[in-house]
Amino acid sequence: MGLRFLFFALAVLGIYLIVRHFWRQKRQIDGGSKQVKSVDSVQCAFCGLHLPKVEAVSDASRYYCSKAHLKAAKEEDS
Repeated sequence: MGLRFLFFALAVLGIYLIVRHFWRQKRQIDGGSKQVKSVDSVQCAFCGLHLPKVEAVSDASRYYCSKAHLKAAKEEDS
């Protein structure tokens, strides 16, 4: 009786592991089709912070993370 129960439990465990493997594999394939949009990033010329280009404050060819850093950089150059 105990040996039959052991074999039955191992069979149920094996089936569970196989089903779980295929379920995870399917989920990875479905989830892998989503594409992440990339954004252009720039570095603040004053502090070195990296941020998206659309959020940056630009002055000629330099980018800054805020208007305060743009002002501080202009004062430093003067």
